[in-house]
Amino acid sequence: MFDPGSGSQVHDLHAGILPNGLFWTAQIPDNAFQVSPDGQVASLTLRAQPLVETFVAGGPLAIAAQVDVDLLWQATGAPIKRGRGAAVEPTSPAAFIGRFAEALCTGTVSGFETGFSFKTGELTSADSFAELGTERNGVFL
Repeated sequence: MFDPGSGSQVHDLHAGILPNGLFWTAQIPDNAFQVSPDGQVASLTLRAQPLVETFVAGGPLAIAAQVDVDLLWQATGAPIKRGRGAAVEPTSPAAFIGRFAEALCTGTVSGFETGFSFKTGELTSADSFAELGTERNGVFL
């Protein structure tokens, strides 16, 4: 939000929004995300991951919640090189270098908060899209 009187940004912080502006993010344990040595398989496993439920993005109400996540990505083809790296201006959409492969993602997710819980059946990206890969951008080029 901009304050025209002072000419500076005013941060209207709500529960679940960090002072740096990030939201809908959570730090996960170091071992929760694993990638195979060949980069063709990745998994995310979380147990009782604490979260803040805000119901409405930026809303004033917030309560504690937890989720369990088991997701597995398996590449279904060879990775394709993308991006142009430092060969383009830093503001260009192509200012990155990556290798991405289409993938199949499967798994389950469950969670609970006060008065509400859910558990999915087996999830799959078979009828939609998943991707697996690596990317470097910004100062990492």
